Amino acid sequence: MKILMIVSEMDGIVKTGGLADFGAAMAEALVDRGHDVRVALPKYKDLSLWSKNPVPLYFNLNHFQRYGCLVHPVHLGSVAVRLIEHHDFFNRDGIYGDNNFSYPDNVLRYAFFCKAALEDCLKSDWIPDIVHCNDWQTSVAPYYLKEHYLDRPEFEGTRSLLTIHNGYFQGKEDRRWIDAIGIRPERFTHDLMEEYGLLNQLKCGIMYADAINAVSPGYARELLSPDTSHNLWPYLNSRKVSFQGILNGCDYSLWDPRTDPFLPHHFFSGDLTGKQRCKKALQKRMGLPEKSKNPLLGLVARLTAQKGFDYLIPALERLLYEDPPIQIVLLGSGEPEYGSRLHYLQRQYPQKMGFVNGYDNGLSHLIEAGSDFFMMPSLFEPCGLNQLYSLAYGTLPIVRETGGLKDTVVGFGKDSATGISFVSPDNDSCYNGLKQAISLYTENHPLYLEIQQRAMKQKFTWEKSAEEYEGLYRKMLKNCNRGELW
Repeated sequence: MKILMIVSEMDGIVKTGGLADFGAAMAEALVDRGHDVRVALPKYKDLSLWSKNPVPLYFNLNHFQRYGCLVHPVHLGSVAVRLIEHHDFFNRDGIYGDNNFSYPDNVLRYAFFCKAALEDCLKSDWIPDIVHCNDWQTSVAPYYLKEHYLDRPEFEGTRSLLTIHNGYFQGKEDRRWIDAIGIRPERFTHDLMEEYGLLNQLKCGIMYADAINAVSPGYARELLSPDTSHNLWPYLNSRKVSFQGILNGCDYSLWDPRTDPFLPHHFFSGDLTGKQRCKKALQKRMGLPEKSKNPLLGLVARLTAQKGFDYLIPALERLLYEDPPIQIVLLGSGEPEYGSRLHYLQRQYPQKMGFVNGYDNGLSHLIEAGSDFFMMPSLFEPCGLNQLYSLAYGTLPIVRETGGLKDTVVGFGKDSATGISFVSPDNDSCYNGLKQAISLYTENHPLYLEIQQRAMKQKFTWEKSAEEYEGLYRKMLKNCNRGELW
């Protein structure tokens, strides 16, 4: 199959989060399965990849304005990438915004990008079977396929898929933009894309794509519920027959304790000596005393409400006040309030807690390897990657049962347990989950080691994810009409 992935980030070129991991890993896995894959990506400022011979491209985005851009055909490994260059739109210091504020013309920037990606297919005579869109940034592409290209026979057999990586971000904009991005006024309705007078770009993609998926089965179920869907549940339930969850994978070539270049010592399930040495190295790095018998709880996360800090911090305060034999290390940046509270705890308990406000890739690997438990108490988590890394490194995840965390971590108390889990997003539940982990480590260490071995045997590969996407693509192509799948 010919597959066009339209994505706003791709690891190895530009990255701000997990979307970039998906963009790179899924494209590579599909190429490995024999598919002809192109990734369309904006050429942001100062990218290291470019072509010496970019191709000029001109097209109408609306009925009154013509745009031009340059298309850079390049490769990232085995994957063909088309970088869309437009100086005014993408030659900026930030990807989505500056100084914590989104660019006010993001709707125009990414609509232009979507249209350019499709026009590039026509100009290069490379017509995809599947156009795979990702999150709100590319959610108008399915609209263009069905409205702007309805009379173009080249796209008659092309189907569009929208993958929702994080439904919280929906690209809601003022309706004044609809003319500029080529949306017909009669299509700006509540049934298709309007929400409380605003243009909801993610909703547009949901209603126009031939199929939709979320990045885990658990998150897909949550997106159908009024309480956990970010208000998307009416639209996704109306498309329920064409909606499913497909779990993301883990790149074990980057996250393997046997070969990880960021670790001072390597290890595997048959010999965990190196893990104990990594624990000592982590304690030293964070200024903590070396105490091999004390459970060490680690965390790497953005300091946001989504990651559960509203109830994690009170749980940590309560836990540290009780003075159990534990150590805690945290790495992350984000909302200043959370950072200030964590710094205060660090000052109060300097022998028990270390906190780095920022991000350090090498330290993130050391935390995964040197910790005994990894805290991931997210309010919601579409899929999550750190719990997969933790399993591979024998660092038992402590998770809230939500989204992909529930799909990938089996909670303590079950025969197949691979970690610790709790259900409710509140202080007491989080505290009890942490206490359960500490008790397991200090009072039943043989069982901890048994669960650790089981955790390290878990595998969540991108190859498996690509196989499921391939099955979905084939199901989409069997549908003769541009509409519902089943």
